[in-house]
Amino acid sequence: MDILQLFRGIAALMVVLHHSIGSLRYYHKINDPFLDYVGRMGKFGVDFFFVLSGFIITYSTFYKYNEPHAFGNYIKNRLLRIYVPYLPIGICMLVVYTLLPGFSNGNRTISALTSLTLIPYGNPALSVAWTLSFELCFYLLFSISFFSKKAWNYFVLSWFAWIVLFNYSSFSTFSFLKIRFFSILFSTYNIEFILGFVLAQLVLKKIKFNSIFLFLGLVIVLISFGYCTVTHVTIFAFDVNLLFALVAFFSIFIAIRCGDLKINNVGMLLMIGNATYSIYLIHNPLQMIVIRLFPKITSIAGALVALVTVLLLSCGIGYCYYLVFEKKAIRFLKSKLIK
Repeated sequence: MDILQLFRGIAALMVVLHHSIGSLRYYHKINDPFLDYVGRMGKFGVDFFFVLSGFIITYSTFYKYNEPHAFGNYIKNRLLRIYVPYLPIGICMLVVYTLLPGFSNGNRTISALTSLTLIPYGNPALSVAWTLSFELCFYLLFSISFFSKKAWNYFVLSWFAWIVLFNYSSFSTFSFLKIRFFSILFSTYNIEFILGFVLAQLVLKKIKFNSIFLFLGLVIVLISFGYCTVTHVTIFAFDVNLLFALVAFFSIFIAIRCGDLKINNVGMLLMIGNATYSIYLIHNPLQMIVIRLFPKITSIAGALVALVTVLLLSCGIGYCYYLVFEKKAIRFLKSKLIK
């Protein structure tokens, strides 16, 4: 679906802006209310990614359950999809931070185990890789559906209940929740994957909703999201993230309901959408280097030039990275490993 690629591209660029504006603030002391707001909004691209991931995995797998070697092929596909593009940049950043610990802006303790495997033990060298641990968690849990769809459906209901219980009740003080594995398993971010799963079920079962209701729902959550982000109103923990996840939910539902939008195959937006994962992986070290080396920025105009430069480089280099590690390397390995 071209429209989903478009959404992925927009979400990736949001995250690029989030990190780049943070670097402008850190290296060049640029503090502009509008840029700061855009930067804060950019981090919600991750929430959009998680809803989209839950939808795409559920939707794309639905027609493959009865294929030969379905479970094995699913596991191989998911592992190749995550690790082949990740490992080159992940290993590179681990080497850089080991040899040049001052290269990082932050004061993070780097875990070699997590950096090499994405097993949730510590901080990965590539800072954005924390999201990949969540992706892997959902992919592995979703594999339950290959053995019993009913068991998976019941698991999702109980998983959602445990997430709510461990985050919004006195049970949130349990010490085992501080263990990295359990903090990921019961994180509120997983509600966004569940939203994507629910959306895919609605689409696959062709459950109809009035278009006016869908548009009204989107408008309500957009207004609520805008109000909360501008006024900094907080009703409960993670509320703004969930509001944006609902923006993603309604946006995807409406786009699919209205028909798949076709984009010119050589169009920039589709190219960005195809290379989203690679752009996401390489953008943070790239933007940090570019903005750190940029001549001293003292104006908003200069900041905008730097942001445009980072966006263009992230898209260009990210697309080249995509051609090598996603399109070529994954295709080659699939031809050897997947039946």
